[in-house]
Amino acid sequence: MKRPYVLVFSTVTIDGRIASSTGYSILSCPYDKARLLLLRGYSDAVMVGASTVLIDDPGLRKRLEPRGERYYRVVVDGRLRIAERPELRVLREREPRTIVFTAANGERVEKLRGMGVDVHVVPSGEPGRVDLGEALRILAEEYGVRRLLVEGGGVLTYSLLSERLVDELRVTVTPYVFAAGRSVVDDPGGMGFPDRDRGPRLELLCTELCPCGNCVHIAYRVVDRRGEPLASSHSPQCLSNRLREVLAGAGQG
Repeated sequence: MKRPYVLVFSTVTIDGRIASSTGYSILSCPYDKARLLLLRGYSDAVMVGASTVLIDDPGLRKRLEPRGERYYRVVVDGRLRIAERPELRVLREREPRTIVFTAANGERVEKLRGMGVDVHVVPSGEPGRVDLGEALRILAEEYGVRRLLVEGGGVLTYSLLSERLVDELRVTVTPYVFAAGRSVVDDPGGMGFPDRDRGPRLELLCTELCPCGNCVHIAYRVVDRRGEPLASSHSPQCLSNRLREVLAGAGQG
């Protein structure tokens, strides 16, 4: 199966939360924000789940040091909930192009297509669930996406990891504790991986102190990934030195 190289990036609390029980999710220092934008620059597309779009309304547009002109915003929305929110930035802003993968059909699909959104109906066979392998194949073959950055949320990350469709996993650990809220990897069925042997096998690529001096960035390669991606690698293993240069050049170092 042809598919992009898939990198998942998240910024988390010590207890693995990406947002608190109230939805508060401001965790990144300026260096970590630059890290995310650099990773977008290495990518041909950025992917998020429907809940991330509905809760955070991200634009997903800004990048640092883009390696090419090809760049898409991708939303995985099994039930096409975003169709009821035309004011969302990924729908309202025409550029870069937004691609939506869904298991739904009918009026909502046509509504989004009428707004200039590319909608692909790729049901997995389970109600409301998208066939992620097929979605990645379409991105590779129809859009030429070789490198895909996934920014969450937890349910999408869990689904990709459980299907072994992730090549690289990056996490910035911040000095906060929420004790409840949205998890970086979240199985909505409440089962998850029963033990370490049935979870993905990870190999450490990089661990580094963030230039802010208070966060730690960790990168892992997924050893038991499924399929061979179009790109053999995605980004430099460690980015701290480049982050210092980027923010110093912007007068923020």
